[in-house]
Amino acid sequence: MAQMNMIQALNSAMDVSMGRDPTVVILGQDVGYFGGVFRCTDGLQRKYGEHRVIDTPIAEGGIIAAAIGMGVNGLRPVAEVQFADYVYPGYDQIVSELARLRYRSAGERRYLGSIIFEIVRTAQ
Repeated sequence: MAQMNMIQALNSAMDVSMGRDPTVVILGQDVGYFGGVFRCTDGLQRKYGEHRVIDTPIAEGGIIAAAIGMGVNGLRPVAEVQFADYVYPGYDQIVSELARLRYRSAGERRYLGSIIFEIVRTAQ
């Protein structure tokens, strides 16, 4: 097994997932050109294109809402929120929308794909 730190392992996992599944997309602030705040997505936009690794505005609620919309429509989004403290503006989207989709769809889970939130918690 290869020796990697956490950032390298996450980058490798996303690279493998994107290579295997064309519905996997990454979105978040600076995840494309700059490779994310900790370079977790470094090189992925060059490899897979701007349509699959999407730089977003500074709007955590919008990032999470877009990821939910992508999941509902069959994509497999990986939404990055730069720091755990910034998730609160988007938390309403998770609680009010994502958590209720199964109930609202009468149990038709098939219409909701998987959604991954990558939220960084730094050590203090």
